[in-house]
Amino acid sequence: MTETIDNGPHPATTMPCPVCDHDVPAGRFCARCGGRLSPGAGDGPAWLRVRDYAAAPGENVLQPSVVSTMFPHLPSRSRAAFRLVLGLVAVLLVVFSVLQWYIPMIAVAIFAPPILVALYLVETGLLSDLPRWVWILTAALGTCVGIAWAVLTSSIVAESYSLGLGAEVPTLRLIADAVAIPFGALLAIQVTAVLIRLIRPPVQETLHGFVIGVIGATMFTVATNIVRMVPKIGETTVTGDQPVPDLLLEAGVRGVAEPLTGLSLGGLVGAALWYVGQRRRGPLLIGGLGLLIGAAAYSCVGIAQAYQLPLPLQFLVHVVFAVVAIVALRVGLQVMMLRERNAVMYPDQPILCPWCEHVVPDTAFCAACGVTSHAASRTSRDTRRRERPLPVIEAVEQ
Repeated sequence: MTETIDNGPHPATTMPCPVCDHDVPAGRFCARCGGRLSPGAGDGPAWLRVRDYAAAPGENVLQPSVVSTMFPHLPSRSRAAFRLVLGLVAVLLVVFSVLQWYIPMIAVAIFAPPILVALYLVETGLLSDLPRWVWILTAALGTCVGIAWAVLTSSIVAESYSLGLGAEVPTLRLIADAVAIPFGALLAIQVTAVLIRLIRPPVQETLHGFVIGVIGATMFTVATNIVRMVPKIGETTVTGDQPVPDLLLEAGVRGVAEPLTGLSLGGLVGAALWYVGQRRRGPLLIGGLGLLIGAAAYSCVGIAQAYQLPLPLQFLVHVVFAVVAIVALRVGLQVMMLRERNAVMYPDQPILCPWCEHVVPDTAFCAACGVTSHAASRTSRDTRRRERPLPVIEAVEQ
C-alpha cells in the first residue's frame, strides 16, 4: 500500500491521469503511477511506457545503456563519470591485449566489476540505506558460493578441456558438460540473493533487491575466476604467447560480455525477489523468463566453445546474449518500478529531482521526467527532504 503523508493542501493545478484514473499534479507524467498524462503516438502500451525508462530521463526502455541499467541509482551528474571509467576499463583491456600482457588483462577483467560496484555504492549513498551487515553478508555469501562452485566443478572443467583438445567432433560427454556447467553456474549465482531475501532485510524496494543480486553475482564471478585462474599462472597459455586478436577477443568476453550477462540476470532475479506491489506473479514470471534467457545464452555459449567455433563467432554469441540480457533487465525493472507500491509521498511538499533538476511534488514519480523516486537511494531522498527548495512547484510544460 502507498503511504501518503498529508501535511497541507494539495497543489492547486491537477489533472486526471488516463492510466490510474486519479487526479494528480499537472505535468508530463503521473506523479502516482508514472504514466504519461498526454499519451502520444509511439508511446507503446501504458503498462510498459517504452519511450521513458523509469530510472533515466529521456531513455527508451529498449535502449541497451550499460550505465543507467547497471547503476540505476546514479544521479545524472555522476553518470558521465561512470561512462568515463567504463571507457578507461575498455582502453586498458585493449592496451594490455595489444602488449600481450595476459595477467594484467585478466586482472582488469576480473576486478573491474567489483571496483565499479563499490564506487557505485559509495557514490549513491546506498551503503547507508541498509545495515552494513547486509552488504557484508551479501559479498561474503557470493564469494563463498563462487569458491564452492569452482572447487566442485574444477575436475569436470579440466576433463572437458582435455577431451576437447585435438578433437574434431566433441563427445556427448563434452557437450553435456559444456551445457551443464554454465547453466549450473547461472543457478548458483542466484543463491546469494535468495538467502539474503529469506533473512528479510529491513528495506523492501525493487532496486535494493537488484543491487543485492548484482553484488552476489559480482562476488561469485570474481571468486570463481580467481580459483580457476590461480593454477594456470605460469603456464604457456598465460605467458603472452597468444596472438593479439585472440587476446582482444578474450578480453571482450571476460571483461565485457560475460560480466554484463551474469550481473544482469543476477540483478533481475534479485529485483523480482524484492518486488512489493500489485500482481506479484508478473515480476516473478519476469525473473523466471530472465533465467530461461540466461539458460539459453549460457547453453549456446557452452556449445559454441565445445565445438571450438572460430573465436570471432564465439565473441559475437557472447555479445548478442549480453545485449539481450541488458534489455531483458531493463524491461523487467521497468515493469516492477511502475508497479511498486511502497513509496512514501508528500504530495504537498516540493523536492528537487536529481535527474532533471526540476522542483516537483514529492511523489512516487517525478512529474517532469517520469523517473521513479526509488531510483535515488533512501539516503538521497532523506537529504533532499531535509533541504527542501522554496515551496513553489515549477510549472512543467506538457
